[in-house]
Amino acid sequence: MHENTNGTDKLIRGALFLVMGAALTVGTWSIYTLLTSRFQAPKEVAFFGAGMFDIAALFFALLSQKYAASPDSGLAPRLAMLAMVATSSWVNWTHARLEKWGLVGGVILAAAPVIAELSFEMWHRYEHREALRRQGRVPTALPVIPGLAWILFPGRSHKVMRRTVGARLSVIDKQADAAASSDDAHHIERITEPHQGITASRGNEAQQIVITLQQPQAIAASPRPGRSGAAHDAPSEAARQRSDAPPRIITVPQAAASAASLDEAPEAPHDVDFTALSKAAAVRTMRDALPDATAQQIADALAPHGITTDASYVRTVLSRASSGAPQQGTGGYL
Repeated sequence: MHENTNGTDKLIRGALFLVMGAALTVGTWSIYTLLTSRFQAPKEVAFFGAGMFDIAALFFALLSQKYAASPDSGLAPRLAMLAMVATSSWVNWTHARLEKWGLVGGVILAAAPVIAELSFEMWHRYEHREALRRQGRVPTALPVIPGLAWILFPGRSHKVMRRTVGARLSVIDKQADAAASSDDAHHIERITEPHQGITASRGNEAQQIVITLQQPQAIAASPRPGRSGAAHDAPSEAARQRSDAPPRIITVPQAAASAASLDEAPEAPHDVDFTALSKAAAVRTMRDALPDATAQQIADALAPHGITTDASYVRTVLSRASSGAPQQGTGGYL
């Protein structure tokens, strides 16, 4: 079956080249004769002028065919191809009128570029459809309900068709929600990454207190009875040595200022556009920006941004986000 399909494609392409070759030959001969006989143009110039419109149309046609295998629109090159074909056809028609070949001669010459364009257009539509089918972008055909069934069972036939179309719309709706959820996730990651970096850098900043300990000056003790002067001088010498010793520095780590008071309400990030996010996405974004905030604090932080919610909804969203289970039929939205 595959070999027969390839053989059929080769036959179709061969017929296409023959038809386009014949039509382009007639069209280019008409313009070449017009340039050499009427305008006395040099043969070299007439040679390039004869194929100017047709070669440009062929270029735009090939470019349009390239778009058939891509999701982008090939409307612009196809419009350019039609403009070149229309201009070439008008020039050929004018040539027949100048030579006084009558209506028949004008139709023959003017139809040449049109035939070439129509031949390629039919082939282009076939190739475009096959390319979409290979990419899975061509939906399967709807069920064929005979006309007699519509006459005998109109209600049942309508229900079958309605149910079939509804099922397809449900699949398309889920795919659209999944695509929107994926785009929303990328948007959240892009706008929250700088804020998370700033929060992490602030949390890692070392705040320390430097304490300098200086030994007190020696205090002369009053001599006690029964002790010699050398004995009284010994403590004084030790104290003098301690007073000459360099000061000792003790570094004591201190907690960050943001964690000093847990009772203070967390501040929402100012660089996030919450209006562009869904409610569930806004809750997840606020949780990422304020990881230590409670559910009620997250709900209160979203209120100034026009998002009304409560602690129960916040806990539900965070619970589903932590479990990682997809939400059926919602595309990730609540």
